[in-house]
Amino acid sequence: MSSTKEKIYWVPLESSPEAMNTVIRQMGVGAPATFSDVYDLDDEFLDTVPQPVHALVFLFPEVEELNKIREEEAMRSDNKISPNVWHMKQTIGNACGTMAIFHALGNNQNNLPIGGDLAAFFEKVNGLSFEARAAELELNSALAEAHKSGAITGQTEVPAADAKVGHRYVAYTIVDGDLYELDGGLPTPINHGPAADVLKDSVRSVRKRIAFFENDNVRFSLVALSAAKDD
Repeated sequence: MSSTKEKIYWVPLESSPEAMNTVIRQMGVGAPATFSDVYDLDDEFLDTVPQPVHALVFLFPEVEELNKIREEEAMRSDNKISPNVWHMKQTIGNACGTMAIFHALGNNQNNLPIGGDLAAFFEKVNGLSFEARAAELELNSALAEAHKSGAITGQTEVPAADAKVGHRYVAYTIVDGDLYELDGGLPTPINHGPAADVLKDSVRSVRKRIAFFENDNVRFSLVALSAAKDD
């Protein structure tokens, strides 16, 4: 007798620093690690974003043509990936927001104060494959609850877990001198080449993604993960 595994869904996460900070605090990430909005992509404004920036989370409309472009970029023969890049497959529906958070933090474990349930998860999946990490996440009720606490933060009407959202989250960060775009929906990260400034080099890539859309009313969101300390 065969059985079909029921797909797991998480309530979609709102693209806001408040929601993301709630998630990471519940998971065990302490200050000064904090998400903050990037309201403008002009260089003058980028200088006002709290520093140092370790990663960015980018929300954009999910459309088939752009998906194909990104898949082709990921599968190119010259898309070389450092073995030190932390990447995990997304198997949980509507979890791409928190998946981007995992990718942002997973590639900055030496730069940020990560403890609690998330540190335990990273330790458990260390050395596991892209797919095996996803299987472990499906079994992790503590991280699921942490996600849920953030997903219901600040939303006047919480969407159903299996709602069709039509947007995609990805993370950008630098590993071993290269800028990577990380998405659990792709089989491998995308290497965008040598980089030295996470914020400004990521924004250059984000601008190219945004240029794909001609409609000025399309919704985008960019949030920076910083480790800025209070003066």
